[in-house]
Amino acid sequence: MTALSLTACLKKGDDVPQCTPNSLTADRQSIDSFIAQNDIGYLTYMTEGYYQGIANPGSGSTAAADSIVEFKRTISTFNSAGVVAILTENLTNSNGLPIRFSDFQNSTSSPFYYLMTHAAKGGILRQIFPSSANALGYFGCQQQTVDGKVIPAYSQVLVDIELVTVKRSN
Repeated sequence: MTALSLTACLKKGDDVPQCTPNSLTADRQSIDSFIAQNDIGYLTYMTEGYYQGIANPGSGSTAAADSIVEFKRTISTFNSAGVVAILTENLTNSNGLPIRFSDFQNSTSSPFYYLMTHAAKGGILRQIFPSSANALGYFGCQQQTVDGKVIPAYSQVLVDIELVTVKRSN
């Protein structure tokens, strides 16, 4: 995916402007500035190359092995021009069954597992992915349009995952 993105940025032709993707250092400076401006002290830079932290610990029930859970995910991008909300979705199990806490016990690196083990109902996990290295595909040196929303070039990706339901199974 990265190679495809770089190819798109380095098109040849006199009428197409060439561009260079941000370096991770430039992205981190942009993200650190955003964190400082918005007083987001709870984020930690992860060795995998993104930022993560609990934005809200929640105040409801905590998940247990037999809990049924539901999540809401909001994806936005930002750069020096501001934040653009792209998508808000309720996450469901693709097989139609309820999502259970136990579904994540073998994937301890999952952001959903992290959220359930560090927050209660209403809790929010925030992640920020650099434009130069995020897995969501919203990056690069060209402006993009996703679902009619313009994403400026060199935008960082902001993901909020909220634990909206925690209930005991029957």
